[in-house]
Amino acid sequence: MAKSEAHTLGEFIGTFFEDLMKKPIMEFAKKNNLYFDTYGKRPARPSKKLTWEDINGSKHDLDFVLEKGGTDEVIGVPVAFIELAWRRYTKHSKNKAQEIAGAINPICQKYRCVKPFKGAILCGHFTDNSLEQMKKDNFSVLYIPFNKLVAAFAKYGFDIDFDEDTKEADFRKKNVALAKHTNQPKLQLVRDELLSSCAVEINNFLHELESSYNRKIKSICILPLHGVRMEVTDKDSAVTFINNYTSLPDNHQLEYFEIIVTYNNGSDIQCHFKEKEEVIDFLTNKI
Repeated sequence: MAKSEAHTLGEFIGTFFEDLMKKPIMEFAKKNNLYFDTYGKRPARPSKKLTWEDINGSKHDLDFVLEKGGTDEVIGVPVAFIELAWRRYTKHSKNKAQEIAGAINPICQKYRCVKPFKGAILCGHFTDNSLEQMKKDNFSVLYIPFNKLVAAFAKYGFDIDFDEDTKEADFRKKNVALAKHTNQPKLQLVRDELLSSCAVEINNFLHELESSYNRKIKSICILPLHGVRMEVTDKDSAVTFINNYTSLPDNHQLEYFEIIVTYNNGSDIQCHFKEKEEVIDFLTNKI
């Protein structure tokens, strides 16, 4: 079945928006010597899709990932997961916000020992509630309202505004104008206009990303847990054991290392490791 003209316009706006947002994120990655990954060929992964596995073994196709130590051939340590979305109607915004959180949160849980940045770059119509919920979930949100997008296109003679009453013939006129090869230089001007008019929002987002990546270690708490594991079958036995426990047994052994890293931006990472080598690798290569 052929795509409707409305669907074609929606796809154009989504692709335009994603390409637009690549520039500031790529510039940030270059400035901080990070690998910027997005849809496309990369020898380090089997397909063009940017797919990451979460803590439950489920796979998610993502938009932008920044990696420390990543190359075309090697997947690095994830520094940031950034999802993009555009929605014309607020009735779809809550579901999209939940969809983004449902993908990113379990991936970040898998990589909790490096605590990656969680970002959402949104455009169109999103309710205040959906935006606030993402922020409460520790997402940094860059939001560009639909009217800003419409105004930037209109400044250079393009009409992308539409609603549920827009006729198919009107959609066709909009799509024909956008597809004209001679109009491509004007579309670049639209990109420049949006990057300029949304500079405050973009810079705020990049500042939060930079604060996350360039956070400085304030303290590292190392707690080696030694002892002899005791298992009982009822709470009275557990209480008796606690009351009778006076000092470390002679036959104690290392159970694990608990590491708590506190940063100057208020965030912290807590991890458990069974082996010294794991702790050293974490301290040397992950934080």
